[in-house]
Amino acid sequence: MWVTKNQKFLMAGLVFSCGGAATAGDLEDAATELCEKVKHCSMAQISEADLTPEVRQMMEPMLQNMCATMRAGVQQVPSGHPLHDPALECMRSMAALSCDEFQEEGKVDTPACKEYQEVAAQMAENE
Repeated sequence: MWVTKNQKFLMAGLVFSCGGAATAGDLEDAATELCEKVKHCSMAQISEADLTPEVRQMMEPMLQNMCATMRAGVQQVPSGHPLHDPALECMRSMAALSCDEFQEEGKVDTPACKEYQEVAAQMAENE
């Protein structure tokens, strides 16, 4: 299902942790905006599917939990961390996509997200 595939991508690619106690309000706002977009697109797709009301009711808490998890994952990221700005731009670029673009796997991997992945990979190599 679309929700599961994209949820895995979002969580694996954007929720990272690092030391520091600074809050990242802009990053948390971007995560919220992206999650709201994912929820909107997911609910639109669910509405079009021939699902029982019980299945639809079950999906909403899952989507809400995904948003809470994303916000929690970025709350402790210092704004000066090397992944902060690339992650912020990645999430903003994904939030700007249409629901149709979200369904095209290649469109979700925006140039900003490719840059984020490159920075993260370089950091992992240097550890």
